[in-house]
Amino acid sequence: MSALLEHDAPSAEPTFLVQRRFVTVGGVRRVVRLARFDAGWLASADTPEGPTLGADHSPYLAMRRALEPLGVDLVTAMGLVGTL
Repeated sequence: MSALLEHDAPSAEPTFLVQRRFVTVGGVRRVVRLARFDAGWLASADTPEGPTLGADHSPYLAMRRALEPLGVDLVTAMGLVGTL
């Protein structure tokens, strides 16, 4: 017997949304990610030592915290988030 599934179950739907952006620091283009969860936002940036992490209820502050170790200022971090 075969069944045709037209829709995934609600539990199969992702509960978060991940956005990728890029920032250039010291001439090196780096990937930054911003993910929304029910409890807030998580941001990360790739570095040679591994990813940085920033968490907050605000996407702008989460991005700022993730980029702070790279020396990226708040205005640049806010621009990467943009309007959601």
